[in-house]
Amino acid sequence: MQITTADRVSPETPADIVLLPGRAAFLPATHTLLVADLHLGKAATFRKAGIPVPEGSAQRDLVRLERLIVETAARRLLILGDLFHAAGGCTPDVFAEFAALRQRITSTAVLLVIGNHDRRIGKLPAALGIDSCLRTLDEPPFHFVHEPSTQLDEPGRTAFTIGGHLHPTVSIRSPSGDRVSDRCFVAEDSLLVLPAFGSFTGGHRISPAPGLRLWIASDDGVVDVTRLAELAARSRR
Repeated sequence: MQITTADRVSPETPADIVLLPGRAAFLPATHTLLVADLHLGKAATFRKAGIPVPEGSAQRDLVRLERLIVETAARRLLILGDLFHAAGGCTPDVFAEFAALRQRITSTAVLLVIGNHDRRIGKLPAALGIDSCLRTLDEPPFHFVHEPSTQLDEPGRTAFTIGGHLHPTVSIRSPSGDRVSDRCFVAEDSLLVLPAFGSFTGGHRISPAPGLRLWIASDDGVVDVTRLAELAARSRR
């Protein structure tokens, strides 16, 4: 199994969350694989608008997803929103590619927390094999959402929230001028935001802040860069 980081994402995390290479997370207690923001069909949406975008990113993402399901022996796949990008990109081929994956992972339940892009598409075909579509999912000690909020937004919330939507990235510049930029996991005391799983997605740069932890999320490893990001930010002041 390609599990390289197995620590609690914050001192307040009430259960183990394993951050995986390939921009996913795993909950050992429930054998649940977590991903967010695949945005399948985004390339097709661009091509439909006359923008020449190479094909193949979605297919490679589905191959990577299937590999993670097999390697973790996940009993559940929980997609935290934006499985698909737009109605215009949901071609028969895009739906068929996901349906084919679903037929190969029949022993794994598939749940979708509806994201803002999914809502624009409307009802998804039953042939996709999604077992349940939910607005949010509460499974103490966790609260699963697409668009995360902080305790300032929900002052009475006690559950640990896991979400997506933000497509977080981090950029670290060394004193010599070298720069490392990549997608990242972001955590604070009661919140974990997953990086976008889809290859053909944009990103939102996260700046270091007190209480925030950052892990670079590459295809071949997960690296805690919290301290490096803080030091790089101080050197720019």
